[in-house]
Amino acid sequence: PAVISPQDPTLLIGSSLVATCTVSPDFPLKAEDLYWTLNGRRLPAASYAALGPSTLSVALARLNGSRQQSGDNLVCHSRDGGILAGSCLYVGCTSVLPFIPGCVPPEKPVNITCWSKNMKDLTCKWAPGTEGETFLHTNYTLKYKRRWYGQDNTCQEYHTAGTYSCHIPKDLALFTPYEIWVEASNRLGVAVSDVVMLDILDVGEPRHGVTAVPVTWQGGAALGWGGGQQEMGDM
Repeated sequence: PAVISPQDPTLLIGSSLVATCTVSPDFPLKAEDLYWTLNGRRLPAASYAALGPSTLSVALARLNGSRQQSGDNLVCHSRDGGILAGSCLYVGCTSVLPFIPGCVPPEKPVNITCWSKNMKDLTCKWAPGTEGETFLHTNYTLKYKRRWYGQDNTCQEYHTAGTYSCHIPKDLALFTPYEIWVEASNRLGVAVSDVVMLDILDVGEPRHGVTAVPVTWQGGAALGWGGGQQEMGDM
């Protein structure tokens, strides 16, 4: 029944915003019948201005960083409390150095490690980069493909072995090197990890005290499992 403008903006910390709520001509409401909330809290009427018979604006000044990674909820209501429209404010950037963590495009994911429980599946974990994420929500997508042919595939089962992990349950070929990488994206950009190369036969499930270490082969890098001296002594 109404439209908010701008819709889902990304804003600088400390900036100001004027948003408008325009009610559809088919809906019997006027500007004086509307009010605004931000994250559930009603905004003062002194910040409103009627810009037309069915359009009410609100002025927000000196915005702080978003309280939640999904954005701050700016909502236009009718007099009886009904929700007419909403917009998410992503406040998570600064125009001066030093940058606040999470206020720039995401860093590329690092430290990808993978293992297989039964030589048919694959689980991979990664780290989100040195700064991680704070104000702006970051999506992580693990992708994989056969090295020499085949199309890109996207992992579907996330958070199976921690926050930054994904599980590929089946349809993996043996004796075939795979390329594995992770893409990080937020509202300010995309970053792609280095590509890791592995063969399912070389990445069995890790045992206690065994860590994933990088190994190299001709033409690229792969992953293998290595143990410390203590474990070697126990064998």
